[in-house]
Order: sequence, then C-alpha cells, then structure tokens
Amino acid sequence: MGRLLEIKSGATASLGETSERFIVFVAEGTAKFIGHIGNDREQIVSFVMPDDLVMFSRTATLPYTLCGITHARLLVFPAGIFIRAVAADGDLANRVFEHLFLGFDRSRDMAVLLGRKTARERVATFLSSMSERIGTRTSGAISIDLPVSRREIADSLGLTIETVSRQFTELRELGVIDTSGRSEVSIRDLQYIRKLAASVD
Repeated sequence: MGRLLEIKSGATASLGETSERFIVFVAEGTAKFIGHIGNDREQIVSFVMPDDLVMFSRTATLPYTLCGITHARLLVFPAGIFIRAVAADGDLANRVFEHLFLGFDRSRDMAVLLGRKTARERVATFLSSMSERIGTRTSGAISIDLPVSRREIADSLGLTIETVSRQFTELRELGVIDTSGRSEVSIRDLQYIRKLAASVD
C-alpha cells in the first residue's frame, strides 16, 4: 500500500508522487520539513520523528521538501488510499488523528512563536517540545539527545545561531539546563521551561 523510501543524512527525499495529495509516515530517523520561499530562502517548518505524519499537497502555494537529519525510513501513501485504510480500522483511526492533532498544535504554536515570542521563549518552546517528544527522565531531570544542530534549531525558530547559543548559555548559567557537547541537554527546571514556553508578550 505504501512506498518505502530511505534517505541519508543531508539528502532530500525524492517524493515523485503522481497523486495530488499524499501522506508520509516517518518509520525511523529524523528529518526536517522545509518550506521554500524562493531566491534560495527556506524555513524549517518542523522536525519530524518516528510515528509522525507529514501531509503534502500539490495545490500548496509554496513547495515543501523533507530533508534527512539522520538516516530515515519513510512510507509514502497516496492520501485517498491512506484515508480508506484508516477508516476501516477504528483503533488505527484514533492513533492517526491523535498524531494529526499534535502536528496541528505544533504548527499553530510555531506561528505564534515566530510572530510574538522573545528569543528565550522560542528556545524554551523548542526545549519543551523536545522534552515531550524524545526526553527521558533521569535523576530528577529530563535528558534529551538532540538530533538537530544549533543551526537547524536557529533556522526553525527564526533566530541566528549566535542567539540560540547565547540562550543555551544563559539558561545553563541560571541552572535551568545542563549541556554536554553539542547534542546532550538535561532540563533541570522543567517548570521554568514550560512557563517560558507558554508566555506570549
């Protein structure tokens, strides 16, 4: 029913589908969903991870692509076939709708984030989201092994890499987080992070 597609880190998925609308299920790995504005400008719309669903439509105003952050395995379905399969299985339908609503929530949060939030609130929103998606609780803290670089975080939040690095440093100095290397983050004060993430000036 679905077409298996594998992409390497840094490679763009070849989504040569003939249907007007199709759905991509992330079976393994991490990728970034990118909107292309023109003149080589692009915006990371979201980071997609295992069990995420990404919807594509040829009627969209802007072109979108999926680019591997790690090696990733994807399943690509024509929208009509996917919807009919889901409709025939009540449990599957519930799980799919749960993932879709989570995706919509993240998209709405991103729209507010880019329009109104301060740099620290944007970084806190990112960390709060990652803690929920891939965080593990260890010794009273939430540990996250980030699959994305500081530059990718900056691009997704509409910030410079210098600003993101400065916010990480300041949060570390406040005792809110600890960091190790470029990818490991331990959130020591999740309540503070969530409070910042919920703030809109």
